[in-house]
Amino acid sequence: MSNASEKPITAYAEPADMVAAFEHAFNTRNLDQLEELFEPDALLILAPGEVLAGDGRRARNSDKLPGFLPIKVSVRHQYITGDIALLINDYVHEGTTSAGKHLRIEGTAVDVLRRGDDGAWRCVISNPAGIKTAGELPH
Repeated sequence: MSNASEKPITAYAEPADMVAAFEHAFNTRNLDQLEELFEPDALLILAPGEVLAGDGRRARNSDKLPGFLPIKVSVRHQYITGDIALLINDYVHEGTTSAGKHLRIEGTAVDVLRRGDDGAWRCVISNPAGIKTAGELPH
């Protein structure tokens, strides 16, 4: 159930606003709202060569989301050309695990968004595994 005072997904005029909506949906474990932020065939890159799309991505979110620690996301860079945006986001998962241990996981994600006909920005490629420097990439 959504709160009537929340902005509808289509109201987000900037790609960075979609990231705030992602953080909210993730932290409230609202799978329906989270799914609205992705195009139906969006890719989720878990690791190089490990890519999920469509039903596989949705199933993974449904299975794994409840166990994740809360997330805080901040946009480091936003590049827009027409209806395509590249976002580089820093994130932190932090909290107490079910075993009572404090855990902090941080990283940098790369996401590609596209503005739809309805004006809403949605993710088409999400790479939470992030970016590496050129020296760290395999040749």
